Amino acid sequence: MKNLKKSNSWFTSIKNKSLLFAVLLLTAFSTPVMAGAEATYLYTLSDFTGIIPYSWVRLSIDKERNEIYVIGMSEVKVFNDKGMEIYSFGDDGSLDGIFDIAIDKEGYILVLSYKDDYYKILRCNYRGELKSIIEVKNLPSEFSRFSPTRIRYFKGRIYLIDTSSKRVALVDEKGIFVDGYDINALLDLKEKERYDKQIGGFDLDNEGNMIFTVPTMFRAFVISPDRTMKTFGTAGNLPGKFSVVAGIAKDDRGNYLVVDTLKSVVMVFDKNFEFLLEFGYRGFAREGLIAPQEAVSYEDKIYITQGRKRGVSVFKIITDQEQTEGRGNASS
Repeated sequence: MKNLKKSNSWFTSIKNKSLLFAVLLLTAFSTPVMAGAEATYLYTLSDFTGIIPYSWVRLSIDKERNEIYVIGMSEVKVFNDKGMEIYSFGDDGSLDGIFDIAIDKEGYILVLSYKDDYYKILRCNYRGELKSIIEVKNLPSEFSRFSPTRIRYFKGRIYLIDTSSKRVALVDEKGIFVDGYDINALLDLKEKERYDKQIGGFDLDNEGNMIFTVPTMFRAFVISPDRTMKTFGTAGNLPGKFSVVAGIAKDDRGNYLVVDTLKSVVMVFDKNFEFLLEFGYRGFAREGLIAPQEAVSYEDKIYITQGRKRGVSVFKIITDQEQTEGRGNASS
């Protein structure tokens, strides 16, 4: 009887542990969501013939004119905030190989362009017509093999980003070097570690913080102008975990948007890097995403580039309060 009691006690213990494990398992595989919010598909960028079948393009926003720039290697298409193409430029070859663009404080378009392995910054008007060339000067010796592939503008400074060497050069509006960041040193990467740890996505937020991902580290990073660094992200396939991360952006709510190409989702984290929700799934339905690569956020919309000629899809995160207000406005 004593042995039976011991056996029953052991069985009860195992049963309780199994129940606890089941609860933990269910918790682990449930999808956390931001309380009272969901992402809704709005539309895909189009022209008068229909959806434009882009693959893996880059994006930039002109917040003054409410325009979205879609950057291919040979041309730039410009869309209004309703998702319709309004004009394009660069397709005549006059701007050479276009890698990226940024908008300066006067509304000029800064085009990062390459020809014969040499880069240059082209200053164009709002129609993409070349007005001047900004020559980069006085780069220090550690930037001797500098090959930027991204460009950003913030408060009179042009940021040039070499995603392979993980160096960022800041030049003024005349192209003169004023500061630089060696992200390898900030991440404390040894020489042999640097080659396979390239930057995936990169952007600047409204405070001038550099935000970027390093896919092979399964991490996202935030570096402030004073070089203070914060980081978040862990590897995994569950919601909120990083698999093959790419683009990163910050929305008007202060949330971080991280694109995962392999999982075909966009993950949303709050300003404290707490996971809120993710949206998208691998599929060809209009709400689905195929190999998403980059995201930008403007006002209440999120623009996402994809592969397989899926174009640029536009989503919106809607809270319960916004849904209630929308129903109230519709009924009044």
